[in-house]
Amino acid sequence: MSSWRRSGSLLVAAVLLVGAGGCGLGPGSGGGSADGEAASEAGRTYGYGPTRDRSVRYQPDVVLVEGGPDAVRSASADGTTWVLDADAPGADELEPGRIMYATSRAVGRVEQVRRTGDDLAVTLSPVTLTEVFRDAHFRSDRTIDDAALAYQEVPRLPGAVSVPSGTRSPEDAVTPIGLTAGAARSRPTAVPGGAAASPDGTTVLALDPIRLAPAGAGRLPPARERNFAVTVGDWEAQPYRTPGKLGLKIGYAANENLKVYIDFAMNVDNLRIRTDVPISNGRIGGAATFAVDGIRSISVDVAAGAANGADDNKKVRVEVPVEINIPIPGEALVYSNTWKFIVTTGLSGRNTTVKAAGEWAVNGTLGMIDGSLQKPTLSVVRSIMDSITGISVGPSGLAFAVETKIQFGIGIPAAFAGPYAKLVVDLGVTNGSALGAPLARCVSASLNAKVGGGFGVTASSVAIAELQKLLPTKLKFELESEKLWPIHRAAQTLPNVPLCVG
Repeated sequence: MSSWRRSGSLLVAAVLLVGAGGCGLGPGSGGGSADGEAASEAGRTYGYGPTRDRSVRYQPDVVLVEGGPDAVRSASADGTTWVLDADAPGADELEPGRIMYATSRAVGRVEQVRRTGDDLAVTLSPVTLTEVFRDAHFRSDRTIDDAALAYQEVPRLPGAVSVPSGTRSPEDAVTPIGLTAGAARSRPTAVPGGAAASPDGTTVLALDPIRLAPAGAGRLPPARERNFAVTVGDWEAQPYRTPGKLGLKIGYAANENLKVYIDFAMNVDNLRIRTDVPISNGRIGGAATFAVDGIRSISVDVAAGAANGADDNKKVRVEVPVEINIPIPGEALVYSNTWKFIVTTGLSGRNTTVKAAGEWAVNGTLGMIDGSLQKPTLSVVRSIMDSITGISVGPSGLAFAVETKIQFGIGIPAAFAGPYAKLVVDLGVTNGSALGAPLARCVSASLNAKVGGGFGVTASSVAIAELQKLLPTKLKFELESEKLWPIHRAAQTLPNVPLCVG
């Protein structure tokens, strides 16, 4: 089991003096003893709850439900509906329009409340960190090791699988959003640059993710201590953490005609996260910090083969319905690592194969320091050009894009709120036709990498559209600023002869 070791305690200090009338439950321990196995499992799955803390001032419409994870009976498989103990202190104050804060994952604006016997079912929509906290200061410094990390599957994650159109980069289909509170809500609004916080021309597949270990009654399953693979549509994905690596494995699982294997990894040493986020009067300070250190390199291994050539080609966009979470006992916030990917195969001819591997050193910090986006650089450690092999009667290749995001905060799975850092890598490899081999065997590769960071809520446009269908009222999404910066762009074709580069 992996974990995050505490190298510095999380401090939540008041930015302003809080009078007796402003005190309430703070981001501290809640939900019974964390020493018990039941509390530990509930805490890993649902997060931990707030306790009394005079150092934090919440927004006026926030309802704090006491009891932490022990007050949670279950959650729906899409993470939007939470069933609580109706007798938990604060539960009787829940009503549409208010914000429920029960645990780090059971946080959101109340859309619907239904009571059945001793239980209360509450449907939530996403909120930003500043919709919950009016005045607070989140400061921490943590190092990752292998002790308390949790793998949380969200079997019906909104927008988990779709067919991309017009783009191969996952971030192109991701919109940072702030959600406007209040009863007057509408469909997604247009955003600057002609983009829209709606599906961007993406076709959503009407597919329920196929799970290897189905959760009973459509509920959020318990968090697991070890990594595991899930099948989403025709694809299998496995986020993983092993000593020295944080990565994602991808494979095609539908049939034997197409084989795809991708292993993307961040190779790490003393992986460390620093957070310093002040909130004053409902605004995040401009000099806020969320920084990830210790990513030494990124590496990728790809292989694909098709029995029937072009007839087997596929294109898919997947938001992996597994979070790697670090719920902290005693703190009602959570660290989370999530993944998205796009795969497009371009194989021609029967029994075609293509294979490649490469590694690039990462020099610098990922994320934001004092409000400024950090811009690490990449340099070649192991050239992918030297590794491209395969057999094909025509040019064949594989295009792959991945986004990995590390975030700290609160919220439902589809739209987590808080500061974040992310890395986006877009890779393409092509192996030339074997028919040209007597003259030259052409190979080519391209790598584009971007880094990003921000302090709001991020949700893909596909997930936004799916949330609109799930929630009883329509939401209005407003664009929040995100800083995204290209850090590496390279393309090469070998050999440098007219047959290959003409």
